[in-house]
Amino acid sequence: MKCKNELATLAILFMSLFVLVACSGEDDNMKPVEPQLPTLTDAQVNALSGKTFYFAHQSVGYNIVDGVEKVLEKMGYPNLFKVKELKPGEPVPTGGLLHSTVGENGDPASKMSEFQAYLDERLGNARPDMAMLKFCYVDIGKDTDVSALANEYSQTMSKLDARHPETVFLHTTVPLRVFNDGWKATIKRLFGMVVWGDQANIKRNEYNALIRSKYAITGRLADIADWESRFPDGREYRVDVLGGRYAALIPAYTDDGRHLNAYGQQIVAGRLLEFLAGLVTETPGSEAQSDEARSL
Repeated sequence: MKCKNELATLAILFMSLFVLVACSGEDDNMKPVEPQLPTLTDAQVNALSGKTFYFAHQSVGYNIVDGVEKVLEKMGYPNLFKVKELKPGEPVPTGGLLHSTVGENGDPASKMSEFQAYLDERLGNARPDMAMLKFCYVDIGKDTDVSALANEYSQTMSKLDARHPETVFLHTTVPLRVFNDGWKATIKRLFGMVVWGDQANIKRNEYNALIRSKYAITGRLADIADWESRFPDGREYRVDVLGGRYAALIPAYTDDGRHLNAYGQQIVAGRLLEFLAGLVTETPGSEAQSDEARSL
């Protein structure tokens, strides 16, 4: 009798696992919905066309820049932001979206150092109206001290803010990866086992929470992680992992679980353009409030 009960329990367990795994794939709520193009006023278009935005990044940054070009083309403003990748020894233009890779992936300190070098020296007289440094998902792993990294980043940006008052420094959250949703990972989580990549994505969520708590109030936060984990209709995408609910890159936005595909590029780029358009046309009152918040 005991053996029969144990066999029955195992049968129920495996049937539950089968149902769980079968249902773990993409459902109707995960299917892509065509994003609406940003709606920019004539005043915002005119204001953006005269601005210089310097964007320091690595691979996901290329995805976002590609998305900006795609979205502007669809909007009928292909020349609104002239996109130029900066190369050593080449003249630095004024106006448009200037971008470059900085540092080495996995070494956020090297990225902060090279970002400072661009602002202090390499951009020369081409003073950007706005500048932003984006870390990559690989800069934060399961053993990263996210509090120390957030503090180092904050100190770096404060120094640049003081040295370059002509530039508005923008901030951003770190991009996310998908949580592994394969059948092996599903079974491991069911038994409370650690799945590779889970802890690193949790750390990214923790870092992003620190960045939001400091910079969201300033109005200068380009929340890339939020854009990557939010559907076009506004719904949030969250995954239950290790007793918590965490944001993750929406699978429909990526082909490899890390970088943005053509669809994801347009989602994130559209949000970035809306964000920048709001900045360049904000009212004097909101500008003063944001500047006061930045000094806290």
